[in-house]
Amino acid sequence: MQTNQTGTPVVLLYHRIGRPKLASLVAGQYVAPWLFRSGLDYLTAKGWCGARLAGIAARLCDGDKFAVTFDDGYLSVYEHAFPAMVERNMTGTVYVVSGAIGGINEWDRRAGDTREPMMTAAQAREMADAGFEIGSHTVNHPHLTLIPDDQLEQEIVDSKRALEDIIGKEVISFSYPYGDLDERVTQAVIAAGYKYAVVTKLGVPASGGAFEIPRVNVRWNAIGPLLMRKIRRAKRASGIRN
Repeated sequence: MQTNQTGTPVVLLYHRIGRPKLASLVAGQYVAPWLFRSGLDYLTAKGWCGARLAGIAARLCDGDKFAVTFDDGYLSVYEHAFPAMVERNMTGTVYVVSGAIGGINEWDRRAGDTREPMMTAAQAREMADAGFEIGSHTVNHPHLTLIPDDQLEQEIVDSKRALEDIIGKEVISFSYPYGDLDERVTQAVIAAGYKYAVVTKLGVPASGGAFEIPRVNVRWNAIGPLLMRKIRRAKRASGIRN
């Protein structure tokens, strides 16, 4: 059923912050630093306010608010997005592959993609101390629906514990690698003690439960008006007209 609701919060999804590498298999995931900053400023100029994902997940936020999330934990997020958001008094959520901390994106390399450095434990801790949420993106970034129960539990539970040891805070949210999930995976995430989880499906939080929060995937060409158009598409995908 469609509604006439307006002012619905959205969750933005970023991966790599940097100049697009045409040799990459996922070149569209690169968002240039200037474009990242421009997107934040564009939304702010349009009357949108940055919000914490935890507040949106708990349905404590309404109106034109946006939460910023980053999957994987690339070094470029620490180098470019982190200072840009601190300068604007904003925070975000970084979903870290715990087994890749201080290393490279081995899951992408195995698929033939370009090598990218990941943030270190000290950098993740620094972001957490600055008010950013650190969430889990598993230990090794597998397709969770394709692995057996014991490995599934290890990926979900061990990553949570490892990240908590690093940042000294509870890790309460989860991001499914590749957006790959089913009922078995979701129940394992709940059993591990997470409070909410995000997916890659296009939409807005009002349309999903706490463990399937949809997001807007921001890509290399997300200049302000195009970013806003994608947000409108996400609302329409969730049956919201405005």
